[in-house]
Amino acid sequence: MFHLNGSPYGYYQEQALPPGKYMYSPQFPQMMQQLSPVYMIPTEPVFVDHLMMQLNKPITVVTVAETLAGTLTGVAVDHLQLTINDVDHHIRYQHIIYFKEE
Repeated sequence: MFHLNGSPYGYYQEQALPPGKYMYSPQFPQMMQQLSPVYMIPTEPVFVDHLMMQLNKPITVVTVAETLAGTLTGVAVDHLQLTINDVDHHIRYQHIIYFKEE
């Protein structure tokens, strides 16, 4: 299992990774370890690569529901993290139409 930096799953400050970087956490909830969930995630490597180039920069993300502007603070396998007014928003890629640099 992989977790984003700042995850509530037991990361300690000295173990924290930069936004968008992942590591296995032995503190992952016991129930999830017992269930051993497996799922497939379709990826778009070029799109994710373009997002990674925008980490910690202001961007606008247009989704199927709304337009959001903030700082890109995380890029995960299945979603991005956009921070708006100190609130983290986790947006799944399948809901994104496009993003643009500010």
